[in-house]
Amino acid sequence: MANARSLMVFYGLFFMFVGVTLPFLPVYYQAIGIAPGRIGVLLSVGPLFALVAPPLWGQVADRSGRPGLVLLVLALGSLVGFGFLLTASTFEGVLACLALFSLFNAATTTVIDSLTLGHVEQHGGSFAGIRSIGSAGFVVATLAFGFFVDVVDRRVVVVALALIASYTLWTGLTLARAPAHRKAGPRPDLAQAGRLLSNPQVRWLLVASASHWIASAPYHGTLGLHFEALGFAPWVLSLSASVAVTSEVLVFSTWSRWSHRVKPRSLLMLAFAVSAARWAAMGLTTSWVVLVSLAALHGLSFGAFYVASISWVAERAPGSLRSTGQSLFVAATFGLGGLLGFPGSGRLYGALGGQRLFLLASLAELVPFAVVSLLLVDRSKEPSPQLAA
Repeated sequence: MANARSLMVFYGLFFMFVGVTLPFLPVYYQAIGIAPGRIGVLLSVGPLFALVAPPLWGQVADRSGRPGLVLLVLALGSLVGFGFLLTASTFEGVLACLALFSLFNAATTTVIDSLTLGHVEQHGGSFAGIRSIGSAGFVVATLAFGFFVDVVDRRVVVVALALIASYTLWTGLTLARAPAHRKAGPRPDLAQAGRLLSNPQVRWLLVASASHWIASAPYHGTLGLHFEALGFAPWVLSLSASVAVTSEVLVFSTWSRWSHRVKPRSLLMLAFAVSAARWAAMGLTTSWVVLVSLAALHGLSFGAFYVASISWVAERAPGSLRSTGQSLFVAATFGLGGLLGFPGSGRLYGALGGQRLFLLASLAELVPFAVVSLLLVDRSKEPSPQLAA
């Protein structure tokens, strides 16, 4: 079983990689001559693979009982795929590189979250507390990169590649060496994944989470383009991302202290309502001070949404199906939600501009809010589905 330190270091390195690529890769794509509409297509490659890769790799992790070794395979594949971006300079070339990279990377959070949930179940502690190290790594990386470069160029690929190499090496030295550990419960297979989906509460949660990610696509996919169009320097994007993820860290690190006081359904409703207000406010201002200040709401828009959703799914999946259950959440949210949201936001950004796009995103957040408020019920009122052994 993985220990807390090895998990925290992985999260830190992995989300340092995300902290460099999430805000700055779209700007890099534009710098090498790729149009915003095509950037939306590139951003949809990861979500496309997230539809199939997490369930498949999750099954491998559950059936082998060696999620740490599976994580090493995913890291190595990600390293190779991302490495080809060093020589890619056309839309088609970048698309091919991202396809290979996403085949592996799309399942990374599924497996590491499963490892962390298993550690917490056996040794105690807090999933959110361990995961918060990843958010801290994101802040460090995005601030450092944004403040030390004056223009976004191929350095974003070089730095990101070095970070992938770092967490790959760490995984090989630590997490991959954990012995096989199989949990009691239903044998992991696609039929059992189908039985998890037979629970209507799981299905509605996935609908809500995918809808929220669609509404969040303008923020995650075009914020850098919007800031550049407003004439902001790269450090403003770094500062905004750092404020956002710092608020996320606060939610993760304090989750164990207050999570028992609020039900996941109520927390999800709050997250979606705050997100709607946040996107609307972003659509009504061009002040970098206001935009950076609004980033403080990210702790609810993403942090509260993520931990509440992870908890919701984990409560309904037996231990032997933990990776499978988390993979369904990843596939629906970051897969289907991203696949629909990113290309659409890319095209709409070109047609509407950033401000009107964020106003549209605010309206879109009414969908997950309605699903949760009208169709989800508290755990105490929910009949327990039977999973076959």
